[in-house]
Amino acid sequence: MTDGLIVAEMDEIEDLLKAYSLDRVQLASIFRFYGLLKAGNEVQNLTKLISPRDFALGHVVDCVELERSGLLGSVCMDLGSGCGVPGLLSAAIFGTRKWILSESETHKADFLRVTTEQMGLTDRVSVWSGRGEEYLRESSVDTVVSRAVGTVEKILAWIFPCSTWNNLVLLKGPGWSTESAGLSLSSYRKKVVARVVVEYRVPDFRDSCVIVDVKRAK
Repeated sequence: MTDGLIVAEMDEIEDLLKAYSLDRVQLASIFRFYGLLKAGNEVQNLTKLISPRDFALGHVVDCVELERSGLLGSVCMDLGSGCGVPGLLSAAIFGTRKWILSESETHKADFLRVTTEQMGLTDRVSVWSGRGEEYLRESSVDTVVSRAVGTVEKILAWIFPCSTWNNLVLLKGPGWSTESAGLSLSSYRKKVVARVVVEYRVPDFRDSCVIVDVKRAK
């Protein structure tokens, strides 16, 4: 067993993810992260998606689709990382790139730092305990990733003045069409180009998921 998980929980997670062709090493990393997340969630409110089903379909699937999108550079920032999804979980599953987990809430940043160490990921994951734009003023990344942080306009207001990122990747739900329409009327309408690269749904859990690539307009 992994970090107190019972066999039934691991079996349920594995069964829910069987369509995504994850190998045994990747599943072991997923179980490990889930156990640490469950323990951390008992101390502070990290996520509402904490049952095996919600974790697998609400967190892991997003990480898999994000990795498959082909939009991520070699160094990525998880803006407002929260419980570590997608950055920390993606690093645990795939290990193909470096991640900076940006989290302004001190207790959540502490959780991310401890979990990174416990999972042995310090070679490819670092934690920035502060606002993402503060990091970007001094350091560069290839890709900024945002999930459940705010609207694209709000995020651009934070990071657009920084020239140290190449593209912004957004994981969005059914509200993207409305948000996209707002962007086309905003002050950023001529400054960025946003295109939906991936559309997916999670049967019996969540519909109309999209991954959006946002770049500066040429």
